[in-house]
Amino acid sequence: MRLFFTLLLSIYSPFIFSSELDSLFNVLDKSIQNHHQYIEFKERKLNNLKRDKQNKDISLKSVYQINRQLSTEYYSYMADSAIHFLNENLDIAYSLNDKERINETNMELSSLFTSLGLYKEAVDALSSIDREKFDKSQLIDYYLCQRYLYSGLSFYTQDKRRGKEYAALYKAYQDSLLNILNPESEEYLRLEETLLRRMGKVQEALALNDKRLRLTEPGMPKYALVTFHRFQIYQKLNDVFMQKKFLILSALTDIETSNKDNAALSNLANILYEEGDINRAYRYIRFSQENANDYNTKLRRSEIFSTQGIINKSYQSQNDLQTQKLRLYLFFITALLLLLIFALIFIYRQMKKQSATNKKIKEINEQLNSLNSLRKKMNEQLSDTNTDLSEANHIKEKYIGYFLSLCSTYIDKLDDYRKMVGKKLSGGQTAELIRLTRVSDLKEIELEELFSNFDKMFLHIYPDFVDEFNNLLMDDEKIIPKKGELNTELRIFALIRLGVEDSSMIAKFLGYSVNTIYNYRAKVKNKTKISRDDFETTVRKIGTYSNNNTQP
Repeated sequence: MRLFFTLLLSIYSPFIFSSELDSLFNVLDKSIQNHHQYIEFKERKLNNLKRDKQNKDISLKSVYQINRQLSTEYYSYMADSAIHFLNENLDIAYSLNDKERINETNMELSSLFTSLGLYKEAVDALSSIDREKFDKSQLIDYYLCQRYLYSGLSFYTQDKRRGKEYAALYKAYQDSLLNILNPESEEYLRLEETLLRRMGKVQEALALNDKRLRLTEPGMPKYALVTFHRFQIYQKLNDVFMQKKFLILSALTDIETSNKDNAALSNLANILYEEGDINRAYRYIRFSQENANDYNTKLRRSEIFSTQGIINKSYQSQNDLQTQKLRLYLFFITALLLLLIFALIFIYRQMKKQSATNKKIKEINEQLNSLNSLRKKMNEQLSDTNTDLSEANHIKEKYIGYFLSLCSTYIDKLDDYRKMVGKKLSGGQTAELIRLTRVSDLKEIELEELFSNFDKMFLHIYPDFVDEFNNLLMDDEKIIPKKGELNTELRIFALIRLGVEDSSMIAKFLGYSVNTIYNYRAKVKNKTKISRDDFETTVRKIGTYSNNNTQP
């Protein structure tokens, strides 16, 4: 059973590891793409510190502490600025005659100069330190600075004799540190881990690195350093997967903390280059070079330059190879295209011969289709005409009925008026008749009756006219007449619906001037929800069969 699970793990573990690395690479690529967000956060933090420093009432000691914070933030972000604020602190410490702060600042400057490869300046800074009043903490910092200095000198010097001297001093300071440091402290664990790694005791070094990982958290600057040291341990084991994993974790932390003095990404680019992933290696080394340029350190730029030159050359070679491949593919595609053209010409000739026999059938089919379309269109027109005729007949019938009724009414009224006149004349009441003819109320009464009859007739034929008319107006502009009646505006458009479009005819019927009718029409059009140009056309369709499936 154990053998079975071992076999399964050996089969599937490469896929699991590959998936984990792919996910980490995706996160790293997105972080590089969005690195400006982390830069903006860093700049806001720096600006806040500088703003605090501008306070007029602030003491020199407070300025010193803010400068220390600024130099710490700039330490791995922008070397020139970090040096500037440390030099300011050195001036403040001398003005305060504070030896502790002078020593503290000189050690910070020495550490920074060493990281920049400015070993002469680092030596000068350490030479300015007065060791008489050192406490244990300062002594540890001093030994750390000396160890860091001689580590760099022994590694970069071209003089083998001096290199041995520097290495001896490096070892001496390291031994001194191991004697006075707390065995559980980060500094002790780091020194011990480095010593074990160089001695080839990688398992013991890994155990110490585990402790260091537990002492820090992802996203913290120390996490980037610890994971980078873990990469160096896996270098000893030739475990490329773990090397890439912890270089990615280190690089991610560098990006998130805006650490531009970093080595993880350039080392990762070198591994990817050796594996043949030239495109990704090129992107990473370019980003590392940009960081080194921003940080402004010749040492880091020179370290990256050699790797970048090799990767750039390979990237260019790969692009040239791809260009050659594209040219070759283009040649084959062109040849295939020519063959395709010849094939199409052959097929076309064959189709032309066949189409000659089918052409007449196609023409006949087209004529039949044309005739069918024409017949269909004529049927539709005939249907529309029948619909319009049916509607017109319906309206005509209604109008004739109302017209006959109205004529009968007016004949009765005229007959009554004749009888009344005869009666008055027989009775000699000529003065009364003259008075009645001078009364103007009669016309108004008759007009009101005419309009009332018109309203009843129209609303009987088009009972939904008012609702449909209001649907064409804006919500707050609807016209609400009395029940069973129309107002002037509605009567105008009722006449338009009946086909009376001439303003002079409408004015004559309603007893208004032509200008008044025009103003009424324009006023209503300004209230419409639809286009002014389409309004009256739409009104003429209210109650039609095409607009309303049921007969009014």
